[in-house]
Amino acid sequence: MASINYPYPDPQNSVERAANRQAADDYQRQEEEAATLLDLADGLPPLAPELLLDQVRLDLATAGLHVAPPAPLADEDQGGVLVYIDDDAQVVVDWLPHARLDRQALDMAEADRTDHEAVVRYETVRAAMDTALGAILTGFGYTTRRPQSRSGHLIEQTSSSSTRP
Repeated sequence: MASINYPYPDPQNSVERAANRQAADDYQRQEEEAATLLDLADGLPPLAPELLLDQVRLDLATAGLHVAPPAPLADEDQGGVLVYIDDDAQVVVDWLPHARLDRQALDMAEADRTDHEAVVRYETVRAAMDTALGAILTGFGYTTRRPQSRSGHLIEQTSSSSTRP
């Protein structure tokens, strides 16, 4: 059981002991209500992909990240978190570097200069942001998995994701 925030850690009289008992009772009631709500949530269907997409975008913006607009590839100067629904109706979260870094790395990779600092910088940024996105998504209560053929994170649809606050 988690610790209870007793109003009187070291009660000195019957009033303080009664206040501590009330706090313990309130805590127990809240735990029981939470368990009941979780049981009810197990029977709910998963969120529609569009709703999950909006929730993920909101959570990432709440974390302080720039979430690229729905069609970021149209704007060459955009960069940031890319959140979209793929062809399999799954929500995908990925990182989109600024076009300047993207172009430099692509130019060097096409010239078979994969050891060039632009390519190294690009790969370093991608790896760091991929790790950070995974940690942030987990911190917000999402379960993710890695896509088979691309980078980023697929948000797993579970009944618990449909009850997130």
